[in-house]
Amino acid sequence: MKTSALRSLSLVTSLAVAAGVMLALPQTVAAQSGDFPNRPIKLMVATAPGGSADATARMIADNLSAAWGQPVVVENKVGANGMIATQTLAKSPPDGYTIYMSLSSIVQNLLLQPNPGYRMEELAPVSMVAILPIALAAGTQVPANNLGELIAMARQKPGAVSYGSYGVGSGAHIIGSVLNKKAGVDMTHIAYKGEANSFADLVSGQVTTAWGSVGFYANQLSGGKVKLLAVASPHRLKAFPNVPTLGEAGYPDANLPGFTGLFLPAGTPAAIVNKYSEAVKKAIATPDIQNKMVSFGYEPMTNAPEEFKKQLADEVLKWSTAIRENNIKLQ
Repeated sequence: MKTSALRSLSLVTSLAVAAGVMLALPQTVAAQSGDFPNRPIKLMVATAPGGSADATARMIADNLSAAWGQPVVVENKVGANGMIATQTLAKSPPDGYTIYMSLSSIVQNLLLQPNPGYRMEELAPVSMVAILPIALAAGTQVPANNLGELIAMARQKPGAVSYGSYGVGSGAHIIGSVLNKKAGVDMTHIAYKGEANSFADLVSGQVTTAWGSVGFYANQLSGGKVKLLAVASPHRLKAFPNVPTLGEAGYPDANLPGFTGLFLPAGTPAAIVNKYSEAVKKAIATPDIQNKMVSFGYEPMTNAPEEFKKQLADEVLKWSTAIRENNIKLQ
């Protein structure tokens, strides 16, 4: 069996083991968490202040603070594509006072990094927070108005059509590689340090297309300089009903949206994990938070800890297949 396949199987097994550990926690330990929380909580997010993920974390933190009567302080633990924050969480006491809102890089790092510094069994999944659809945008000077026309361009001029991503090994890079292979084309990958960094080149025509969050491009559409060709999403977005998903466009294997979710350290009493899960579900159901998240291009979604564990196992399989079949490497 190939190393990458073994690695993926190991991650899925780790998720199952983590689930078993949580179920096996003694009820006496869980009972001791009845007074939780009785001091301030730290909620880590691996993105810089002012972005959509940071804003979402702060809304959740404010809601939990109001509900529980204790400060929930957001800490921007930026660096290494989320690995620093995840490593910090894995080493934190399993008492519920340190929690992490991660992006889907928490899975991708395990599949791509030779030493990510954490293992899945060191984490206790709490709940999904949202699905993060990824959009394929083109400059208005590009003649293609849909994905089919873009693929036709790429077939006519191999290597001349390009796509920007927000980094080597990012979800955008992986989706673009899958699309290349499934469509039988050779669109050139150009890695940027973030979606905002690729925007100037997209508008000027230095790069044909670029992948980025729906929220980012939604804010740019009013300027009339870009257009959306497709989205990686489970379904069409309410804000863009005329933009098809990659699955609808004929490329279901490339239809890989990101996600954001909450994690605690493994060994956290089940009562605390469940308390967080229920509180986050209530927070995200509030109209104000729902509307704000939708404006960011997020698709709000919560689930129970066991459901989140199963979803993470599915994410591992999907992303590992895409990485393996397209020989994605960080260098």
